[in-house]
Amino acid sequence: MTSVLVVDDDVQFRETLVRHLAGHGFDVAEARSVDEAISLLEQRRVDVLLTDLRLGIRDGIDLIATLRSRGTATRAILMSAFATARDYQTATELGAVRVLCKPFTPEDLLDAIRQAIDCSTGFRGSVHGLSLVDMLQMFHLARRSIVLTIGDAVTGHVYLQEGEIVHAEKGALSGEPALRAILSAQSGSVSTSALGPTPRTITRGFSSLLLDLLRQIDESSLPFEGGLLELEDEGIRDWQSEEGERTMGKIDDACKEVVGKVDGAVACGVVDLDTGMLLGIYNGAAYTQTLNEIVAAATMDLFRGPNVGRVEQMVRAHRGLPENGAHYFQEIHITSEHNFHFAKTLKQSRAVIMLVTKKTTNIGMGWAQLKAAIPIVEPLVP
Repeated sequence: MTSVLVVDDDVQFRETLVRHLAGHGFDVAEARSVDEAISLLEQRRVDVLLTDLRLGIRDGIDLIATLRSRGTATRAILMSAFATARDYQTATELGAVRVLCKPFTPEDLLDAIRQAIDCSTGFRGSVHGLSLVDMLQMFHLARRSIVLTIGDAVTGHVYLQEGEIVHAEKGALSGEPALRAILSAQSGSVSTSALGPTPRTITRGFSSLLLDLLRQIDESSLPFEGGLLELEDEGIRDWQSEEGERTMGKIDDACKEVVGKVDGAVACGVVDLDTGMLLGIYNGAAYTQTLNEIVAAATMDLFRGPNVGRVEQMVRAHRGLPENGAHYFQEIHITSEHNFHFAKTLKQSRAVIMLVTKKTTNIGMGWAQLKAAIPIVEPLVP
């Protein structure tokens, strides 16, 4: 049970907060001054500190500073009807998760506490130099449940549950159209908060979803803020060049040759493991572009999933083997109810070639033809 300490010298207000939080299942203690709060903190574990700013000679910021100096894991929330910009800055620099301006709603309070609980397992602060896509991928790999708020002319929200994007909002838009509009923005501010009850308007897997939306944005610029936005991803721009198209065509031809030589082959493709891009593919089953990209996303999960490297590293350490490079799989053979899947890395594990066949295919023949194609495909991979 999450423990909360409420510190406020207004008896009526403090007791109201205590009753409300206790009614939501929190283990709540209360104090009326900084000294009383410090005494309680020395006696018991407190997960979240909810403190007023004005408490007498020593105020809420003094209390938060004391928490920091003692290295406690308690997460602080500052409350005030009079906090200045300087108070806000000082509190956040000292580690406060949130500054609640009085009067606030019960929903604001619970959201702030959820955010404090969420921050207990990670860092909080400002990070510059990352794109929105970088941040989404980071939260996806960490399997976080979180809300990203993107500040712009029209505020947008992206909701992730265990690393998967489940909902997005921007103005009157929701679901994938909202996410596409958010991804089209050139700049803006980003903040995070804890995930509460959320409708699910997005059901596609993370990688295939982003690949498809970025492709849509790249193929047709979106009208936004009175102008046209263009995607600034140089990797995608490279594939728009004539040379890129010729190279991708050659990889397509090599994949087609593999499918033609293997009895029962369904599809063959090459995926860039750094970007998740589908570098080339051929299939004999009339797959749609979206389905092709889902195959690419599944390949990324197999070779770059969040636990893949960890498993290999732990097995190697358990066997007492020395560290010798990347902790990733190099070859994978998977059997499903109807298909075989053969996959092997290329270019020092920067890309992977995947062959999908029916279960009537001879396994040895499948591997032989896939590996025979590597000398042809590998020089074409960027």
